[in-house]
Amino acid sequence: MSTPTHGSRRRRYIIPMAAIAAVGAAGGGVVLSGCGSTASAGSIAASVAGYIPASSPVYVQVSTDTTGAQWTQLIDLAQMFPSYGTMEKELKADLAREGISWEKDLRPLLGEAAALATTKVPDTAAVTKGVLTDPAGATGRALAAAADQPVLAVMQIAEGKSDQVKALLADPGNGGLKSTGDYNGATLLAAPAGGMNAAVTADALIIGSSAAVVKQAIDAHATGGDQALSGVFRFNDAIALLPKDVFAMAYVNLEELGKGALSGIPQVENLVGGQITGAAAMSLTAQPDGLRMKAVLVDTPPMTDQKAYTPTLMKNAPADSVAYLGFNRLADTVEQALKSAESSSSADTKKQIDTVLAQAPLLLGVDGADLKNLTGGEHAVVVTGGQAMPGVSLALKTGNGAQATSTLTSLSKAIPVLMSTFGGAKGSAKGSVAVDLNGVKGQKLSIGKSGNVVWGVKGDLAVIGNSAAGAGSVLAPKAGATLADSKAFQDATQGMPDQVTGLAWVNVPKVMTMMAAKGAFAGKDGAERRENLSHVSGIAAWGTQGENPTVEVFLGLKK
Repeated sequence: MSTPTHGSRRRRYIIPMAAIAAVGAAGGGVVLSGCGSTASAGSIAASVAGYIPASSPVYVQVSTDTTGAQWTQLIDLAQMFPSYGTMEKELKADLAREGISWEKDLRPLLGEAAALATTKVPDTAAVTKGVLTDPAGATGRALAAAADQPVLAVMQIAEGKSDQVKALLADPGNGGLKSTGDYNGATLLAAPAGGMNAAVTADALIIGSSAAVVKQAIDAHATGGDQALSGVFRFNDAIALLPKDVFAMAYVNLEELGKGALSGIPQVENLVGGQITGAAAMSLTAQPDGLRMKAVLVDTPPMTDQKAYTPTLMKNAPADSVAYLGFNRLADTVEQALKSAESSSSADTKKQIDTVLAQAPLLLGVDGADLKNLTGGEHAVVVTGGQAMPGVSLALKTGNGAQATSTLTSLSKAIPVLMSTFGGAKGSAKGSVAVDLNGVKGQKLSIGKSGNVVWGVKGDLAVIGNSAAGAGSVLAPKAGATLADSKAFQDATQGMPDQVTGLAWVNVPKVMTMMAAKGAFAGKDGAERRENLSHVSGIAAWGTQGENPTVEVFLGLKK
Protein backbone atom coordinates (compact mmCIF):
# COMPACT_ATOMS: atom_id res chain seq x y z
CA MET A 1 0.00 0.00 0.00
CA SER A 2 1.36 3.45 -0.85
CA THR A 3 2.09 5.96 1.88
CA PRO A 4 -1.22 7.61 2.76
CA THR A 5 -1.67 11.31 2.22
CA HIS A 6 -3.22 13.64 4.79
CA GLY A 7 -6.51 13.45 2.89
CA SER A 8 -6.55 9.66 2.82
CA ARG A 9 -5.84 9.53 6.56
CA ARG A 10 -8.82 11.79 7.18
CA ARG A 11 -10.96 9.45 5.07
CA ARG A 12 -9.53 6.54 7.07
CA TYR A 13 -10.81 8.10 10.28
CA ILE A 14 -14.40 7.95 9.09
CA ILE A 15 -14.25 4.55 7.39
CA PRO A 16 -16.20 2.82 10.22
CA MET A 17 -19.01 5.28 9.60
CA ALA A 18 -19.12 4.38 5.91
CA ALA A 19 -21.58 1.68 6.85
CA ILE A 20 -24.04 4.37 7.88
CA ALA A 21 -23.48 6.30 4.68
CA ALA A 22 -23.87 3.17 2.59
CA VAL A 23 -27.18 2.32 4.17
CA GLY A 24 -28.44 5.88 3.86
CA ALA A 25 -27.40 6.19 0.22
CA ALA A 26 -28.91 2.87 -0.81
CA GLY A 27 -32.19 3.77 0.90
CA GLY A 28 -32.32 7.21 -0.65
CA GLY A 29 -32.26 8.76 2.82
CA VAL A 30 -31.94 7.97 6.49
CA VAL A 31 -33.13 4.49 7.35
CA LEU A 32 -33.73 2.15 10.28
CA SER A 33 -34.39 -1.53 10.68
CA GLY A 34 -35.82 -3.73 13.35
CA CYS A 35 -37.50 -1.08 15.51
CA GLY A 36 -40.24 -2.57 17.62
CA SER A 37 -43.41 -0.87 18.79
CA THR A 38 -41.56 1.02 21.56
CA ALA A 39 -38.03 2.02 22.45
CA SER A 40 -38.02 0.17 25.76
CA ALA A 41 -34.81 -1.19 27.24
CA GLY A 42 -33.41 -4.04 25.16
CA SER A 43 -35.03 -2.94 21.91
CA ILE A 44 -33.02 -1.97 18.85
CA ALA A 45 -33.99 1.68 19.28
CA ALA A 46 -32.92 1.71 22.94
CA SER A 47 -29.51 0.25 22.08
CA VAL A 48 -28.46 3.44 20.29
CA ALA A 49 -31.03 5.99 21.55
CA GLY A 50 -29.75 5.17 25.02
CA TYR A 51 -26.59 7.14 24.16
CA ILE A 52 -28.49 10.20 22.91
CA PRO A 53 -29.11 13.04 25.43
CA ALA A 54 -32.82 13.40 26.20
CA SER A 55 -33.03 17.03 25.04
CA SER A 56 -31.70 16.32 21.54
CA PRO A 57 -34.09 18.04 19.10
CA VAL A 58 -33.43 15.88 16.01
CA TYR A 59 -32.71 12.15 15.89
CA VAL A 60 -32.52 9.67 13.03
CA GLN A 61 -31.75 5.98 13.25
CA VAL A 62 -30.23 3.87 10.51
CA SER A 63 -30.33 0.13 9.96
CA THR A 64 -26.97 -1.59 9.72
CA ASP A 65 -28.52 -5.06 9.85
CA THR A 66 -27.84 -5.83 6.20
CA THR A 67 -29.16 -9.38 6.57
CA GLY A 68 -32.49 -8.27 8.04
CA ALA A 69 -35.78 -8.65 6.17
CA GLN A 70 -36.34 -4.92 5.66
CA TRP A 71 -32.81 -4.27 4.41
CA THR A 72 -33.03 -7.26 2.05
CA GLN A 73 -36.34 -5.96 0.70
CA LEU A 74 -34.93 -2.48 0.10
CA ILE A 75 -31.93 -3.84 -1.80
CA ASP A 76 -34.32 -5.87 -3.95
CA LEU A 77 -36.22 -2.67 -4.78
CA ALA A 78 -33.04 -0.64 -5.32
CA GLN A 79 -31.68 -3.13 -7.83
CA MET A 80 -34.47 -2.16 -10.22
CA PHE A 81 -32.72 1.13 -10.86
CA PRO A 82 -29.62 1.40 -13.07
CA SER A 83 -28.12 4.09 -10.83
CA TYR A 84 -28.00 1.71 -7.83
CA GLY A 85 -25.40 -0.57 -9.43
CA THR A 86 -23.22 2.44 -10.25
CA MET A 87 -23.47 3.75 -6.69
CA GLU A 88 -22.62 0.37 -5.17
CA LYS A 89 -19.52 -0.02 -7.37
CA GLU A 90 -18.31 3.50 -6.52
CA LEU A 91 -18.70 2.91 -2.78
CA LYS A 92 -16.79 -0.38 -2.86
CA ALA A 93 -14.09 1.20 -5.04
CA ASP A 94 -13.67 4.06 -2.55
CA LEU A 95 -13.27 1.57 0.29
CA ALA A 96 -10.84 -0.56 -1.74
CA ARG A 97 -8.61 2.47 -2.36
CA GLU A 98 -8.30 2.75 1.42
CA GLY A 99 -7.43 -0.95 1.72
CA ILE A 100 -10.85 -1.76 3.20
CA SER A 101 -13.18 -4.55 2.18
CA TRP A 102 -16.87 -4.02 2.91
CA GLU A 103 -17.54 -7.74 3.26
CA LYS A 104 -14.40 -8.69 5.25
CA ASP A 105 -13.53 -5.58 7.27
CA LEU A 106 -16.70 -3.56 7.85
CA ARG A 107 -19.78 -5.74 7.62
CA PRO A 108 -18.71 -8.17 10.41
CA LEU A 109 -18.35 -5.25 12.84
CA LEU A 110 -21.85 -3.89 12.40
CA GLY A 111 -24.64 -4.32 14.90
CA GLU A 112 -28.26 -3.74 13.99
CA ALA A 113 -28.58 0.05 14.06
CA ALA A 114 -26.80 3.38 13.92
CA ALA A 115 -28.05 6.85 14.81
CA LEU A 116 -27.30 10.48 14.11
CA ALA A 117 -28.51 13.36 16.29
CA THR A 118 -28.09 17.04 16.96
CA THR A 119 -27.84 17.52 20.71
CA LYS A 120 -28.66 21.23 20.92
CA VAL A 121 -30.91 23.76 19.22
CA PRO A 122 -28.89 26.44 17.37
CA ASP A 123 -28.57 29.84 19.06
CA THR A 124 -31.08 31.63 16.84
CA ALA A 125 -30.89 34.86 18.83
CA ALA A 126 -27.15 35.25 18.12
CA VAL A 127 -27.71 34.57 14.43
CA THR A 128 -30.69 36.89 13.88
CA LYS A 129 -29.33 39.80 15.91
CA GLY A 130 -28.86 42.74 13.55
CA VAL A 131 -30.04 40.75 10.53
CA LEU A 132 -31.72 43.84 9.03
CA THR A 133 -28.84 46.23 9.63
CA ASP A 134 -26.01 43.79 8.91
CA PRO A 135 -27.26 40.96 6.65
CA ALA A 136 -23.73 39.92 5.65
CA GLY A 137 -22.74 39.56 9.28
CA ALA A 138 -25.90 37.58 10.04
CA THR A 139 -25.10 35.23 7.17
CA GLY A 140 -21.61 34.69 8.52
CA ARG A 141 -22.96 33.99 12.00
CA ALA A 142 -25.46 31.52 10.56
CA LEU A 143 -22.69 29.61 8.77
CA ALA A 144 -20.55 29.63 11.90
CA ALA A 145 -23.46 28.39 14.02
CA ALA A 146 -24.09 25.54 11.57
CA ALA A 147 -20.41 24.55 11.66
CA ASP A 148 -20.38 24.59 15.48
CA GLN A 149 -23.63 22.67 15.85
CA PRO A 150 -22.98 19.69 18.17
CA VAL A 151 -23.53 16.45 16.26
CA LEU A 152 -23.44 12.93 17.63
CA ALA A 153 -23.28 9.60 15.77
CA VAL A 154 -23.70 6.23 17.47
CA MET A 155 -23.23 2.86 15.78
CA GLN A 156 -24.10 -0.40 17.46
CA ILE A 157 -21.18 -2.85 17.34
CA ALA A 158 -21.65 -6.56 16.76
CA GLU A 159 -21.24 -8.63 19.93
CA GLY A 160 -17.60 -9.20 20.83
CA LYS A 161 -16.25 -6.90 18.08
CA SER A 162 -15.35 -3.77 20.09
CA ASP A 163 -11.60 -4.58 20.12
CA GLN A 164 -11.62 -4.93 16.33
CA VAL A 165 -13.33 -1.56 16.02
CA LYS A 166 -10.65 0.02 18.23
CA ALA A 167 -7.94 -1.56 16.09
CA LEU A 168 -9.49 -0.24 12.89
CA LEU A 169 -9.76 3.25 14.35
CA ALA A 170 -6.26 3.24 15.83
CA ASP A 171 -4.36 1.54 12.94
CA PRO A 172 -0.88 3.02 13.62
CA GLY A 173 0.31 2.33 10.10
CA ASN A 174 -2.12 4.95 8.81
CA GLY A 175 -1.84 7.58 11.52
CA GLY A 176 -5.08 6.45 13.17
CA LEU A 177 -6.82 7.73 16.27
CA LYS A 178 -4.94 7.72 19.55
CA SER A 179 -6.37 6.60 22.88
CA THR A 180 -6.79 9.52 25.29
CA GLY A 181 -7.90 7.50 28.31
CA ASP A 182 -11.01 5.84 29.70
CA TYR A 183 -14.27 7.49 30.72
CA ASN A 184 -17.16 5.73 32.44
CA GLY A 185 -16.13 2.37 30.99
CA ALA A 186 -15.53 3.69 27.46
CA THR A 187 -12.22 4.04 25.62
CA LEU A 188 -11.78 7.62 24.39
CA LEU A 189 -9.98 8.24 21.07
CA ALA A 190 -9.02 11.37 19.16
CA ALA A 191 -7.20 12.31 15.97
CA PRO A 192 -3.62 13.45 16.71
CA ALA A 193 -4.09 16.57 14.60
CA GLY A 194 -7.60 17.22 15.93
CA GLY A 195 -10.85 17.16 14.01
CA MET A 196 -12.32 13.91 15.29
CA ASN A 197 -13.39 12.57 18.68
CA ALA A 198 -14.66 9.07 19.35
CA ALA A 199 -15.28 6.48 22.01
CA VAL A 200 -15.75 2.73 21.95
CA THR A 201 -17.85 0.85 24.50
CA ALA A 202 -18.66 -2.85 24.67
CA ASP A 203 -21.61 -2.36 22.32
CA ALA A 204 -21.21 0.97 20.52
CA LEU A 205 -18.95 3.28 18.57
CA ILE A 206 -19.57 6.94 19.41
CA ILE A 207 -18.35 9.78 17.22
CA GLY A 208 -18.94 13.40 18.19
CA SER A 209 -18.17 16.85 16.93
CA SER A 210 -16.21 17.45 20.15
CA ALA A 211 -14.83 15.55 23.12
CA ALA A 212 -17.56 17.11 25.29
CA VAL A 213 -20.30 15.75 23.01
CA VAL A 214 -18.80 12.26 23.16
CA LYS A 215 -18.67 12.36 26.97
CA GLN A 216 -22.24 13.69 27.06
CA ALA A 217 -23.35 10.57 25.17
CA ILE A 218 -21.47 8.27 27.54
CA ASP A 219 -23.01 10.06 30.57
CA ALA A 220 -26.53 9.78 29.12
CA HIS A 221 -26.10 6.02 28.70
CA ALA A 222 -24.52 5.54 32.13
CA THR A 223 -27.23 7.54 33.93
CA GLY A 224 -30.07 6.06 31.88
CA GLY A 225 -33.70 6.78 32.66
CA ASP A 226 -35.05 10.06 31.37
CA GLN A 227 -31.53 11.44 30.86
CA ALA A 228 -31.34 9.47 27.60
CA LEU A 229 -33.71 9.81 24.66
CA SER A 230 -34.71 6.14 25.03
CA GLY A 231 -36.25 7.01 28.41
CA VAL A 232 -38.31 10.01 27.24
CA PHE A 233 -42.05 9.27 27.24
CA ARG A 234 -42.76 11.48 24.24
CA PHE A 235 -40.11 9.68 22.18
CA ASN A 236 -41.52 6.29 23.12
CA ASP A 237 -45.10 7.40 22.51
CA ALA A 238 -44.20 8.81 19.08
CA ILE A 239 -42.38 5.76 17.70
CA ALA A 240 -45.02 3.43 19.17
CA LEU A 241 -47.44 4.96 16.65
CA LEU A 242 -45.26 3.94 13.72
CA PRO A 243 -45.51 0.52 12.02
CA LYS A 244 -43.80 -2.21 14.01
CA ASP A 245 -41.62 -3.51 11.19
CA VAL A 246 -39.99 -0.45 9.63
CA PHE A 247 -36.84 0.26 7.71
CA ALA A 248 -36.39 3.88 8.76
CA MET A 249 -37.21 6.13 11.68
CA ALA A 250 -36.71 9.76 12.64
CA TYR A 251 -37.82 11.82 15.62
CA VAL A 252 -38.10 15.60 15.89
CA ASN A 253 -38.76 17.48 19.13
CA LEU A 254 -40.92 20.27 17.71
CA GLU A 255 -41.15 22.07 21.04
CA GLU A 256 -37.37 22.37 21.44
CA LEU A 257 -36.92 23.41 17.82
CA GLY A 258 -39.73 25.94 18.10
CA LYS A 259 -38.28 27.57 21.18
CA GLY A 260 -34.88 27.85 19.55
CA ALA A 261 -36.21 29.19 16.27
CA LEU A 262 -38.33 31.89 17.93
CA SER A 263 -35.88 32.89 20.66
CA GLY A 264 -34.27 35.49 18.42
CA ILE A 265 -37.57 36.98 17.22
CA PRO A 266 -39.37 38.35 20.33
CA GLN A 267 -42.37 39.71 18.40
CA VAL A 268 -43.18 36.31 16.88
CA GLU A 269 -42.36 34.50 20.12
CA ASN A 270 -44.86 36.66 22.03
CA LEU A 271 -47.50 36.14 19.32
CA VAL A 272 -47.12 32.37 19.13
CA GLY A 273 -46.60 31.90 22.84
CA GLY A 274 -46.55 28.28 23.88
CA GLN A 275 -48.43 26.97 20.85
CA ILE A 276 -45.44 25.10 19.40
CA THR A 277 -45.48 21.88 21.37
CA GLY A 278 -45.14 18.16 20.85
CA ALA A 279 -43.04 16.02 18.56
CA ALA A 280 -43.10 14.28 15.19
CA ALA A 281 -41.98 10.79 14.25
CA MET A 282 -41.44 9.39 10.75
CA SER A 283 -40.82 5.93 9.35
CA LEU A 284 -39.95 4.25 6.08
CA THR A 285 -41.05 0.69 5.33
CA ALA A 286 -39.87 -1.39 2.38
CA GLN A 287 -42.57 -3.56 0.81
CA PRO A 288 -42.39 -5.93 -2.16
CA ASP A 289 -44.29 -3.38 -4.27
CA GLY A 290 -42.79 -0.13 -3.02
CA LEU A 291 -41.88 2.16 -0.15
CA ARG A 292 -44.36 3.36 2.46
CA MET A 293 -43.64 6.45 4.55
CA LYS A 294 -45.58 7.58 7.62
CA ALA A 295 -45.39 10.70 9.77
CA VAL A 296 -47.26 11.20 13.04
CA LEU A 297 -47.65 14.13 15.45
CA VAL A 298 -47.72 13.68 19.23
CA ASP A 299 -48.89 16.21 21.86
CA THR A 300 -49.50 18.94 19.29
CA PRO A 301 -52.47 21.35 19.28
CA PRO A 302 -55.06 20.98 16.48
CA MET A 303 -53.74 22.72 13.37
CA THR A 304 -57.12 23.11 11.64
CA ASP A 305 -60.78 22.34 12.19
CA GLN A 306 -60.80 20.23 9.03
CA LYS A 307 -63.21 17.33 9.34
CA ALA A 308 -62.43 13.81 8.19
CA TYR A 309 -64.57 12.29 5.44
CA THR A 310 -64.98 9.07 3.47
CA PRO A 311 -63.59 9.63 -0.06
CA THR A 312 -65.88 8.48 -2.89
CA LEU A 313 -65.06 10.64 -5.91
CA MET A 314 -62.34 8.19 -7.03
CA LYS A 315 -65.34 6.39 -8.54
CA ASN A 316 -65.80 9.34 -10.92
CA ALA A 317 -62.17 9.90 -11.95
CA PRO A 318 -61.03 7.93 -15.03
CA ALA A 319 -58.69 5.01 -14.33
CA ASP A 320 -55.92 6.66 -16.36
CA SER A 321 -56.17 10.04 -14.60
CA VAL A 322 -52.82 11.80 -14.45
CA ALA A 323 -53.48 13.07 -10.92
CA TYR A 324 -56.20 13.22 -8.28
CA LEU A 325 -56.50 15.47 -5.24
CA GLY A 326 -59.42 14.86 -2.89
CA PHE A 327 -60.47 17.16 -0.05
CA ASN A 328 -63.60 18.20 1.82
CA ARG A 329 -65.85 21.16 2.68
CA LEU A 330 -64.17 24.03 0.87
CA ALA A 331 -66.92 26.34 2.15
CA ASP A 332 -65.85 25.77 5.77
CA THR A 333 -62.19 26.40 4.90
CA VAL A 334 -63.03 29.72 3.22
CA GLU A 335 -65.28 30.72 6.11
CA GLN A 336 -62.54 29.98 8.65
CA ALA A 337 -60.01 31.95 6.58
CA LEU A 338 -62.33 34.97 6.45
CA LYS A 339 -63.00 34.82 10.18
CA SER A 340 -59.28 34.58 10.86
CA ALA A 341 -58.57 37.53 8.54
CA GLU A 342 -61.25 39.63 10.21
CA SER A 343 -60.14 38.80 13.76
CA SER A 344 -56.56 39.81 13.04
CA SER A 345 -57.39 42.91 10.96
CA SER A 346 -57.80 46.55 11.83
CA ALA A 347 -61.25 48.12 12.07
CA ASP A 348 -60.88 49.66 8.59
CA THR A 349 -59.79 46.37 7.00
CA LYS A 350 -62.63 44.51 8.72
CA LYS A 351 -65.08 47.07 7.39
CA GLN A 352 -63.73 46.61 3.85
CA ILE A 353 -64.06 42.81 4.12
CA ASP A 354 -67.66 43.15 5.34
CA THR A 355 -68.46 45.50 2.45
CA VAL A 356 -67.08 43.09 -0.17
CA LEU A 357 -68.96 40.16 1.37
CA ALA A 358 -72.18 42.17 1.40
CA GLN A 359 -71.82 43.19 -2.26
CA ALA A 360 -70.75 39.76 -3.58
CA PRO A 361 -74.29 38.27 -3.74
CA LEU A 362 -75.51 41.26 -5.75
CA LEU A 363 -72.61 41.05 -8.20
CA LEU A 364 -72.63 37.26 -8.60
CA GLY A 365 -76.34 36.64 -8.40
CA VAL A 366 -75.92 33.97 -5.70
CA ASP A 367 -75.92 34.05 -1.92
CA GLY A 368 -73.98 32.27 0.81
CA ALA A 369 -76.44 29.39 0.98
CA ASP A 370 -76.01 28.75 -2.75
CA LEU A 371 -72.21 28.69 -2.47
CA LYS A 372 -72.31 26.50 0.63
CA ASN A 373 -74.54 23.99 -1.19
CA LEU A 374 -72.02 23.94 -4.04
CA THR A 375 -68.86 23.73 -1.91
CA GLY A 376 -70.03 22.19 1.36
CA GLY A 377 -69.32 18.52 0.61
CA GLU A 378 -66.60 16.32 -0.83
CA HIS A 379 -64.42 17.70 -3.64
CA ALA A 380 -61.73 16.45 -5.99
CA VAL A 381 -59.42 17.99 -8.56
CA VAL A 382 -58.92 15.51 -11.39
CA VAL A 383 -56.20 15.94 -14.02
CA THR A 384 -56.68 14.02 -17.26
CA GLY A 385 -54.55 13.79 -20.39
CA GLY A 386 -55.06 16.13 -23.31
CA GLN A 387 -53.54 16.73 -26.73
CA ALA A 388 -52.59 20.39 -26.25
CA MET A 389 -52.83 20.66 -22.46
CA PRO A 390 -54.06 18.50 -19.57
CA GLY A 391 -57.71 18.59 -18.64
CA VAL A 392 -58.31 19.92 -15.12
CA SER A 393 -61.71 19.32 -13.56
CA LEU A 394 -63.10 20.25 -10.15
CA ALA A 395 -65.70 17.74 -8.97
CA LEU A 396 -68.09 18.98 -6.26
CA LYS A 397 -70.47 16.72 -4.37
CA THR A 398 -73.35 19.08 -3.70
CA GLY A 399 -76.20 19.02 -1.22
CA ASN A 400 -78.79 19.65 -3.96
CA GLY A 401 -78.10 19.18 -7.66
CA ALA A 402 -80.93 21.43 -8.85
CA GLN A 403 -79.72 24.25 -6.61
CA ALA A 404 -76.15 23.73 -7.88
CA THR A 405 -77.39 24.03 -11.47
CA SER A 406 -79.15 27.29 -10.64
CA THR A 407 -76.01 28.61 -8.89
CA LEU A 408 -73.71 27.79 -11.82
CA THR A 409 -76.21 29.26 -14.30
CA SER A 410 -76.27 32.53 -12.36
CA LEU A 411 -72.47 32.60 -12.18
CA SER A 412 -72.27 31.97 -15.95
CA LYS A 413 -74.37 35.07 -16.53
CA ALA A 414 -72.62 37.26 -13.94
CA ILE A 415 -68.98 36.46 -14.81
CA PRO A 416 -69.02 37.87 -18.39
CA VAL A 417 -70.59 41.08 -17.11
CA LEU A 418 -68.05 41.43 -14.29
CA MET A 419 -65.11 40.73 -16.60
CA SER A 420 -66.32 43.25 -19.17
CA THR A 421 -66.85 45.84 -16.46
CA PHE A 422 -63.66 45.38 -14.47
CA GLY A 423 -61.32 43.48 -16.79
CA GLY A 424 -61.49 45.55 -19.97
CA ALA A 425 -60.88 43.95 -23.36
CA LYS A 426 -58.39 41.43 -21.99
CA GLY A 427 -60.90 40.20 -19.47
CA SER A 428 -63.79 39.83 -21.89
CA ALA A 429 -65.97 36.75 -21.70
CA LYS A 430 -68.82 35.63 -23.90
CA GLY A 431 -72.11 34.20 -22.72
CA SER A 432 -72.30 30.46 -22.15
CA VAL A 433 -73.40 28.01 -24.83
CA ALA A 434 -74.66 24.45 -24.59
CA VAL A 435 -72.05 21.68 -24.80
CA ASP A 436 -72.17 17.90 -24.56
CA LEU A 437 -70.26 16.44 -21.61
CA ASN A 438 -70.14 12.74 -22.39
CA GLY A 439 -73.91 12.52 -22.71
CA VAL A 440 -74.68 15.12 -20.04
CA LYS A 441 -75.99 18.57 -21.03
CA GLY A 442 -73.48 21.18 -19.98
CA GLN A 443 -72.49 24.77 -20.59
CA LYS A 444 -69.30 26.30 -21.99
CA LEU A 445 -68.12 29.79 -21.12
CA SER A 446 -65.44 31.26 -23.43
CA ILE A 447 -62.99 33.57 -21.67
CA GLY A 448 -60.53 35.69 -23.60
CA LYS A 449 -59.19 34.36 -26.89
CA SER A 450 -58.52 30.73 -26.02
CA GLY A 451 -59.74 30.02 -22.50
CA ASN A 452 -62.82 27.89 -21.80
CA VAL A 453 -64.72 26.95 -18.69
CA VAL A 454 -67.23 24.14 -18.94
CA TRP A 455 -69.63 22.89 -16.31
CA GLY A 456 -72.35 20.37 -15.85
CA VAL A 457 -74.41 18.73 -13.14
CA LYS A 458 -75.51 15.10 -12.92
CA GLY A 459 -77.50 14.12 -9.86
CA ASP A 460 -75.76 15.72 -6.90
CA LEU A 461 -72.38 15.97 -8.67
CA ALA A 462 -71.26 19.23 -10.25
CA VAL A 463 -68.11 19.35 -12.39
CA ILE A 464 -66.27 22.49 -13.54
CA GLY A 465 -63.33 22.12 -15.93
CA ASN A 466 -61.23 23.58 -18.71
CA SER A 467 -62.26 21.05 -21.37
CA ALA A 468 -65.42 19.22 -22.36
CA ALA A 469 -63.56 15.92 -22.71
CA GLY A 470 -61.99 16.13 -19.26
CA ALA A 471 -65.13 17.32 -17.45
CA GLY A 472 -67.27 14.77 -19.29
CA SER A 473 -65.01 11.88 -18.31
CA VAL A 474 -65.49 12.81 -14.63
CA LEU A 475 -69.18 13.66 -14.83
CA ALA A 476 -70.08 10.43 -16.66
CA PRO A 477 -67.24 7.89 -16.15
CA LYS A 478 -67.13 4.53 -17.89
CA ALA A 479 -68.29 1.66 -15.72
CA GLY A 480 -65.40 -0.45 -14.44
CA ALA A 481 -62.82 2.01 -15.76
CA THR A 482 -62.54 4.46 -12.88
CA LEU A 483 -59.63 5.30 -10.60
CA ALA A 484 -61.29 3.25 -7.86
CA ASP A 485 -61.07 0.23 -10.22
CA SER A 486 -57.37 0.78 -10.99
CA LYS A 487 -55.12 -1.93 -9.50
CA ALA A 488 -52.20 0.50 -9.15
CA PHE A 489 -54.40 2.89 -7.17
CA GLN A 490 -55.85 0.06 -5.08
CA ASP A 491 -52.38 -1.27 -4.24
CA ALA A 492 -51.09 2.19 -3.37
CA THR A 493 -54.00 2.96 -1.03
CA GLN A 494 -54.02 -0.43 0.67
CA GLY A 495 -54.35 0.17 4.39
CA MET A 496 -55.84 3.63 3.96
CA PRO A 497 -58.51 4.19 6.66
CA ASP A 498 -62.14 4.84 5.74
CA GLN A 499 -61.94 8.40 7.08
CA VAL A 500 -59.23 10.79 5.84
CA THR A 501 -58.65 14.53 5.72
CA GLY A 502 -57.29 14.45 2.18
CA LEU A 503 -56.20 12.05 -0.57
CA ALA A 504 -53.72 12.48 -3.42
CA TRP A 505 -52.63 10.26 -6.32
CA VAL A 506 -50.10 10.73 -9.12
CA ASN A 507 -50.02 8.32 -12.08
CA VAL A 508 -46.30 8.39 -12.82
CA PRO A 509 -46.44 6.48 -16.16
CA LYS A 510 -48.96 9.05 -17.45
CA VAL A 511 -46.78 11.88 -16.18
CA MET A 512 -43.81 10.31 -18.00
CA THR A 513 -45.79 10.29 -21.25
CA MET A 514 -46.47 14.00 -20.86
CA MET A 515 -42.82 14.66 -19.95
CA ALA A 516 -41.58 12.72 -22.98
CA ALA A 517 -43.80 14.81 -25.26
CA LYS A 518 -42.04 17.89 -23.87
CA GLY A 519 -38.57 16.41 -24.50
CA ALA A 520 -37.75 15.68 -20.85
CA PHE A 521 -35.87 12.48 -21.72
CA ALA A 522 -33.78 13.88 -24.52
CA GLY A 523 -30.03 14.31 -24.19
CA LYS A 524 -27.17 12.25 -22.82
CA ASP A 525 -28.80 11.15 -19.54
CA GLY A 526 -32.38 11.00 -20.81
CA ALA A 527 -32.45 7.22 -21.27
CA GLU A 528 -31.28 6.56 -17.71
CA ARG A 529 -33.81 9.02 -16.30
CA ARG A 530 -36.57 7.30 -18.26
CA GLU A 531 -35.40 3.86 -17.09
CA ASN A 532 -35.35 4.94 -13.45
CA LEU A 533 -38.82 6.50 -13.60
CA SER A 534 -40.26 3.56 -15.53
CA HIS A 535 -40.14 1.49 -12.34
CA VAL A 536 -42.41 3.91 -10.45
CA SER A 537 -46.07 2.92 -10.82
CA GLY A 538 -47.57 5.79 -8.83
CA ILE A 539 -47.55 7.89 -5.68
CA ALA A 540 -50.42 8.01 -3.19
CA ALA A 541 -50.76 10.10 -0.02
CA TRP A 542 -53.43 10.70 2.59
CA GLY A 543 -53.83 12.32 5.98
CA THR A 544 -55.84 11.59 9.11
CA GLN A 545 -57.07 13.81 11.92
CA GLY A 546 -57.57 13.04 15.61
CA GLU A 547 -55.42 13.06 18.72
CA ASN A 548 -52.38 12.07 16.66
CA PRO A 549 -52.68 13.39 13.08
CA THR A 550 -50.83 11.34 10.49
CA VAL A 551 -49.67 11.57 6.90
CA GLU A 552 -48.84 8.48 4.84
CA VAL A 553 -47.16 8.37 1.44
CA PHE A 554 -46.75 5.29 -0.74
CA LEU A 555 -44.28 5.14 -3.63
CA GLY A 556 -45.28 2.22 -5.84
CA LEU A 557 -42.45 0.38 -7.60
CA LYS A 558 -42.56 -2.30 -10.28
CA LYS A 559 -39.95 -4.46 -12.00
